[in-house]
Amino acid sequence: MELTVPVPWEQRDKLQALMLAAVMLAAGYWWMVIGVCGIYHDDAIYVTTAKALASGQGYRLLNLPGAPWQTKYPLLYPGILALIWKVWPSFPDNLLAMQTLTLLAGGALAGLTYLYLVRFGYCRRSVALAGGLLGATSINFLYFATLTLSEIPFALLLLGALWALEEQVRAPQSSKARQFFLGVLLALPFLCRTIGITLTPVGLFVLYRQRRPLRWVAGAAACVMFSWFLWTLAVANYFHQDQITGYYTNYLTWWFRQGSSFFGRVLFHNLFYAMIYTGSLAVPGLEKLLLPLRYILVAVMYYILGIITWIVVIFDAKKMRILPLYLISYLSIVAVWPWPPFRFFVPILPFLVIYLLNGLLTIKQRLSFLPSCRSAALVGICLLLVVNLTLVFVLGQTNHKTRYPLLVQLHPPVSWSSYEAVFNWLKSHTSPDDTIASGLDSMIYLYTGRRAVRPFVGRPASIFYGDAAQSLGTPERLLQVLKIFRVRYLVSTPMPEFGEEKPFLELLEKLRQEHPGALQPVFVGQDSRFVIFALEPGLK
Repeated sequence: MELTVPVPWEQRDKLQALMLAAVMLAAGYWWMVIGVCGIYHDDAIYVTTAKALASGQGYRLLNLPGAPWQTKYPLLYPGILALIWKVWPSFPDNLLAMQTLTLLAGGALAGLTYLYLVRFGYCRRSVALAGGLLGATSINFLYFATLTLSEIPFALLLLGALWALEEQVRAPQSSKARQFFLGVLLALPFLCRTIGITLTPVGLFVLYRQRRPLRWVAGAAACVMFSWFLWTLAVANYFHQDQITGYYTNYLTWWFRQGSSFFGRVLFHNLFYAMIYTGSLAVPGLEKLLLPLRYILVAVMYYILGIITWIVVIFDAKKMRILPLYLISYLSIVAVWPWPPFRFFVPILPFLVIYLLNGLLTIKQRLSFLPSCRSAALVGICLLLVVNLTLVFVLGQTNHKTRYPLLVQLHPPVSWSSYEAVFNWLKSHTSPDDTIASGLDSMIYLYTGRRAVRPFVGRPASIFYGDAAQSLGTPERLLQVLKIFRVRYLVSTPMPEFGEEKPFLELLEKLRQEHPGALQPVFVGQDSRFVIFALEPGLK
C-alpha cells in the first residue's frame, strides 16, 4: 500500500483554502432563496422530522397520516436541524438558519477539501485550486448547498472521516481512545446518509492492509451503526400495512420489490449516466458554450471525460490509496440503486473534478510532442469559471424573481407565490384534521399544518429506465389510495424537475375521464397549473 508523506502546509495553502470557502459562500449567498422548502420533497421531510424531534414527538413523519416513525433517513442531519427548531421554532423564518447551516458546511467543505488533497498528495496545488473553484461555482453544488438537504453535511462528515483515516495509517502508533474515535468518525456519514455505509468496510480494509489494530475501530463503528439498524428493524413493518407509508419508511423492501430482472437495466443505465455526471457536474457552464453542437456530441464529450476520470481513479486505487478505494466502493452502490445517480455524485463532486483534471494532465504529459500549453490551460480554466459564474448569476436572478430555486429555466416559469396561494386556500377551507393529497405533500404539510400524502408510489423502471408499464399505477388504484387515507382535497401543482410530474398529470386526466365527478375543481390559481380538487363524498 502506497503511503505518501504528508505535505506540510504553506501560508498560501491556508489563504487559498480560505479563498475557496469565501467563493463558495458568496456564490451560495447569491443563489440561495430563503424561506422556501419542499421543492425537492426530501428537504421538507428533513425539516418535518426535525420539527417532530424538537417538539418532543420522537423521530416521526408528522406530514403523513398516522405520523409513522421515520426509519428511512438516518437521524443525524434532522437531529441538527431539530436544535435550530428548538431555539427558533417560528417556521418558515427558521429556514434562514437551517439553510445557512448547510451553506456554511459547503464553504467548509470547499476549503478543507483543498487542504486534504494537498496534504495527502492527491494532486498538485494548482490542480486542487482549479478543481475547488470549478466545484464551488457549479450550480449543481450550490443547489444542494442552499437547501435543507443532507448531501453537503454528509460530504463534510465524509471528508473528516477520510482525513482521520489518512492520519491513522501514517501514525507510528495510536491509543485505544484514538482508535475508538476513528471508528465513530467512520460511522458518522452513515448516520447522515445511508450510502455512508460504504466507508466503514473501506476503512477497516485499509487498516488491515497496514496491520493496524482493528478491534476498537470496528467496535466503535459497529455500536454507532447498529443503533440505527436496531431502530429500523424495530418499526419496519409499514410496508405490510400499505405501500404508500412503506415507501416513506423502508428503503430495502421497496428496493427488493422492484424485481431482480430490473437491476441489470439499472446497472447499465446508471453506469452510463455516472460517466456523464462525472464529466459534467463541475462545469455546467460548459454546456452553455456548446449549445451550437448537437446534444449527442455534448453527451459523448462528457462521457469521455467521465471515463478518463474513473480510469485515473482505478489506477490510483491499485496503489491501495484511501480516497480512490472509497470512490470505487461508493460507485458500486450508486450503480445498482434504482434511481438516477445525479444527486449521489454531488457529495463526491470535489474529488471527481480533481481526478478529471489529473487525468487531463496525465494525457498532456503522455503526448510529449505537443507544445507546452500551461497558458492555454489557465485560459481554459478561467473561461470555465466565467461561464460557471455567469450561469450562477443568471439563474440566481431568475430564482430570486420567482422565489423558486431551480437548476433550469422553465418555460413558462413557476412562481412561489402560486404555491402560497394554494397554502392560503387550504388553511382557510380545511381543518387541521383534514388530509391532503399532492405530489409535493411534504411541502403542503410544512406550510399548512395539514397532513398530506403522495397518492402514488412511482416505478423507477417506468419513469427513468424505459419500462413500458404504468409509472404511477391505475386510476382505480389512485381512487383506492384516496379512499384509504380519507383524503379531502387533491392538489395538482407543477413539480419542476420531478420525473413523476407528467405521469401524475396524465393519471389525473385519465381518472377524470373514466370517473366523471370523482374530482371537482374548487380552486384554480392565476397560473392555471395550480388546481385544488374536492373529492366526491363517497371517496372520503
